[in-house]
Amino acid sequence: MAFASAKEVVRSFGFKVGAQPERLMLLDAAWEREAGHFSKHWKLSAVKRGVLYVATTSPVAAQELQLRAPALLRGLNKYFKSAWLKAIKPAR
Repeated sequence: MAFASAKEVVRSFGFKVGAQPERLMLLDAAWEREAGHFSKHWKLSAVKRGVLYVATTSPVAAQELQLRAPALLRGLNKYFKSAWLKAIKPAR
């Protein structure tokens, strides 16, 4: 049985899911800052092919998310070297 270092495991995990763990950690921190007081109504759910899925606490929160999505998208992408996120959608 061969042992792998933590660095190798993290690198292979990022390759398998198509995202880098550093990006996800940065996204989580940036989300709290950009969403502000709405972060208690919007929780990050997933990122798939550049689309950020956000779980909402109510239909009103989902509608507010859709209205604020373009500004949130610009705000979140400024934390990354290149624009990583393409859209923000409510999770179903």
